[in-house]
Amino acid sequence: MADESWRLPNSVQQLAASMQEPPSQYLLREQELLDGNLAGAEMLEPVPTIDLGLLSASYDLEEAAKLRSALQTWGFFQVSNHGMEASMMDSVMTASREFFHLSLEEKKKCSNLIDGKYFQVEGYGNDQVRTQDQRLDWSDRLHLRVEPEGGRNLVHWPTHPKSFRMIFTNTH
Repeated sequence: MADESWRLPNSVQQLAASMQEPPSQYLLREQELLDGNLAGAEMLEPVPTIDLGLLSASYDLEEAAKLRSALQTWGFFQVSNHGMEASMMDSVMTASREFFHLSLEEKKKCSNLIDGKYFQVEGYGNDQVRTQDQRLDWSDRLHLRVEPEGGRNLVHWPTHPKSFRMIFTNTH
């Protein structure tokens, strides 16, 4: 059986602690740099902002057109007037930071790998690696399904910090 250990990248936290330079699969090639599709590159126009208050209260046609355009051209957008309290967003950010400051062993308890080798979207880890020459993001992430409530798989949810589950399950 062929060695497919490349399919299971180490966490970025682990790599950063043990190396001077990122491994080659995290580096962009010269041609990729020249293409100019880089985060942080100067943008000709700002990321679109969609006012959810206008969409949900009155279904403003102009705002709906902005949403359609943002999805078709950018693929994402910034949201304003969403109705979430600043204190709730602060709690979410604090709990998230606390989670990412935990030890690697503690975070791996929420791994997105089944039996340490089969990728699933939910949980803590990296993107799925499909090919040996795939460019990888220099990030570790925690992906959790929050809604619908019946779709939550709490097996992948952290138990630390203690407030994490309460904050993320009571956000609506």
